[in-house]
Amino acid sequence: MPYPDSEYPSVLRGYAQRQSQRLLAAAPEMLEALRYMLANAEADGWSELMLSDAKDAIAKAEGRPDA
Repeated sequence: MPYPDSEYPSVLRGYAQRQSQRLLAAAPEMLEALRYMLANAEADGWSELMLSDAKDAIAKAEGRPDA
């Protein structure tokens, strides 16, 4: 960003809003891809930490309390 944050806050808000909109639009496909990857994780050799992180992310996206 060519301007300090305090000079043009509306520019930053617009940028952040567009980023959020893109992320929300992509979220269903990203969640489905993560579910697919998790289903194939054992064959791909994922570590326990990677498995745990993926399960936590899916739970959070689904709104489950174990997230």
